[in-house]
Amino acid sequence: MNRKGLSNTGYIVIISLLFVLFTAMFTGCATQGFKPRNMAGVSRYFDADKDTVWNAVIQSAEGIPIEMKDGEKGVLRTRWIKGWSADKTTGLLLEGHWQERYRLLIKVNDEQGKTYVSVNAQVETKPPGGSQAYRWNRIPSDGAIEQEFLQKVENMLGEKLR
Repeated sequence: MNRKGLSNTGYIVIISLLFVLFTAMFTGCATQGFKPRNMAGVSRYFDADKDTVWNAVIQSAEGIPIEMKDGEKGVLRTRWIKGWSADKTTGLLLEGHWQERYRLLIKVNDEQGKTYVSVNAQVETKPPGGSQAYRWNRIPSDGAIEQEFLQKVENMLGEKLR
C-alpha cells in the first residue's frame, strides 16, 4: 500500500515551526528589552484647579528647555536633555561612558473636579564608540524621571496652597 503524505521528518518540521511560533507569540522578542512600567508613578490627581496646576508644571520645568507649550490644551514638551548614563559603561579598560538623553511630555487635564497630570519620558542612549555611536536607541523609562518631576509639581502646589 503506497500512501501519499508527509514523512516523519515533515511532521517534525511542522511541529517544530509551530512550537517556535507559539513560544515567540507568548514570550515576546528578547531583543526589545521590554520592561513594564508602573503607570501610577507617572500620573497623579491634584485637588487644585487646572490653571494652578499648569502654573506649577511651568515652574517645575524651570531650567529645562521647552520645545512646545500649549496652556489651552494643557500640553508641555521639553527639548532633549543630554547627560551621561550612570548605569552603562564599556568597562574598566576602555572607560567609555554611554550618552543618555531624555525629554518629557506633560499633559494636564480637568477630570471630575480634580486636575490630572501625566508625565511621560522618552529616554535614549548612545554607546561611546563603534558604528552605533552615531545613532540614539530608545529604551524604556524606569519611571524615576517622571516621579521626580511629579514630586516637584507636588512641592510647588504645596507651597502655593499654604
